[in-house]
Amino acid sequence: MKINIAEIRRMEGSTLHYDLREQFPAVEFDGEQIVFVAPIHVQIAVTNAEKELWARGTIQSEMRVACSRCLEEFRQPLAIPYEDEWIAVGQATEEQAETALLFEKDEIEIQDRVMEQILLSLPMKTLCSADCRGLCPSCGQNLNLGQCQCREDTIDPRLAELAKWNHD
Repeated sequence: MKINIAEIRRMEGSTLHYDLREQFPAVEFDGEQIVFVAPIHVQIAVTNAEKELWARGTIQSEMRVACSRCLEEFRQPLAIPYEDEWIAVGQATEEQAETALLFEKDEIEIQDRVMEQILLSLPMKTLCSADCRGLCPSCGQNLNLGQCQCREDTIDPRLAELAKWNHD
């Protein structure tokens, strides 16, 4: 995913808009497989602020992920902001060199930065819905599809004495 910045580098104070689409491969993150079922759509406005370029826009796509409670796969839309600072290699301060995207030529490869923004935006646990009931801890039945036949009054033997507390 490359952006040609030759034109905007010569236009101080100006802004150019870029509209990019690219299919990203599946990625493994935190033990989960994330599959992009739609191309990554990046819309960016790049502003020339003399010594640096400011990129602001959005990243959109759709992912197929597994629910953390019921383990069913579902499609999750992705719409996140993109913001970045781009600086020519020789003009960056020490601090900027650590955080900004440094470039040498008139083409900037942003695929890694886009993927970084996507991964940072992911929730710790993905849920197919807020009211997902998950799996039965005894038999593994998906409780969203129906109730299982397990007894719910089973008490952990380590806590059996506490169950008698109110009955005396």
